[in-house]
Amino acid sequence: MITFVTLILGLISGIYPIEVAVGGPVAAVELTLDGAAAGRLAGPPWIARVDLGSDLRPHELVARALDAEGGEIGRAAQWLNLPRPPAEVGVVLENDAKGVPQAARLTWQSVNGVNPASIGLTLDGQALQVDGTGRAALPPRDLKNLHVLSAELWFPPGLMAHRDVAYGGEYGSEVSTELTAVPVRIRPGAALPAPAELAGWFTAGGRPLPVAATENGTGKVILVRVPTGQEILGKVLSRSRLPAFPVIDSKMRLGPEDRVRFLSLASSSFKTSRVPAELFDLSTELAPKDGGLLAFLTRSRMLKEDRGKERRIADAVAVAGLEASAENDRRAVVLVLGGENKDISRYDPATVRRYLESIRVPLFVWSLYGKDTPAALAWASSGQPVEDISSISRLEQAVDRLKAEMADQRIVWLDGRHLPQAIALGAAAKGVELVAEAPAR
Repeated sequence: MITFVTLILGLISGIYPIEVAVGGPVAAVELTLDGAAAGRLAGPPWIARVDLGSDLRPHELVARALDAEGGEIGRAAQWLNLPRPPAEVGVVLENDAKGVPQAARLTWQSVNGVNPASIGLTLDGQALQVDGTGRAALPPRDLKNLHVLSAELWFPPGLMAHRDVAYGGEYGSEVSTELTAVPVRIRPGAALPAPAELAGWFTAGGRPLPVAATENGTGKVILVRVPTGQEILGKVLSRSRLPAFPVIDSKMRLGPEDRVRFLSLASSSFKTSRVPAELFDLSTELAPKDGGLLAFLTRSRMLKEDRGKERRIADAVAVAGLEASAENDRRAVVLVLGGENKDISRYDPATVRRYLESIRVPLFVWSLYGKDTPAALAWASSGQPVEDISSISRLEQAVDRLKAEMADQRIVWLDGRHLPQAIALGAAAKGVELVAEAPAR
């Protein structure tokens, strides 16, 4: 009856033309943004200019098809400035004659039409074996309890598709894809109770939200590195008499389930959407077995950068936040600044900082040359703390704070789809805080 022609795949703000396609006896189309009126169309062309605001924030855009009497006969929705990668994966359950799930089948698509280079599927955190057709057998589970299937596919040159679905519990053998992952930070000495004991801990619009599951799984750190690896190596190791490099680096390894990726400082255009989008390349994953943060930061090249392209540092940080939240894991973004860092970003540091807070991704800004460089001062003036990593001891302290942040995070799965900034702690919550920014230092 109604569908969006304009699919927004990247970060967006300002006024943009939004087109819908309708079929059947549609007399008018109403558009709402986060529940507020955003436009009304009385006939073709079904195009409205929607004001998304000057700030970067997550939004829900809804188009309602109305009949001649004003009744709703169809609707379509899309979520803006939230993870919506140009590669997607679907999960379908295959049940036996009694309706018990026996297998999960994955379907996928990507904008460049290539097959995934890697496929991962977990059930309640347990890895499953996926065959060449995208099918995986499911181990027996008690359908009285809720279970979460998580699929993660990686497509070259750097696209990630992720999908989390739930079955069991109130859903029985059916799949519900309407879950919202919320990162929380556990305070010292506290612990997160079982989901059944979390009634009243989380709300949206004053309404309590049921908790489907909790987990302490994979952590994801996205690094945006401005100086070269050689520059970092020369700076932090220049003035100290130190033990061997492997000894230092071993102290800077993240947790066993934490993974690191680098994000490019320049973008490539992506024009299949009616609204232009851009892709910032991601490196492959690095795990603790590959080294610590010192080794990762001082590697000469983690991404194939086009030296002819001007760098968009703040924009890259915003995209890094989107990527970090896309996988619904424990998360953080680290920006490593050099000296005079020219930045031609569309968004300024203050806008980017607020955006990461709204999608609940903590941001760490590290400066190789101290806190008084122009780049460091620009981020500090936005309200973002900047850490000096000009020596090995200071870098180690910064890494320790990052490690503590990742260790303290947990993911809470809430029933239903909600804007992240709309979720609040309820009166019953204790010993936790919602992740909105890096903790106070």
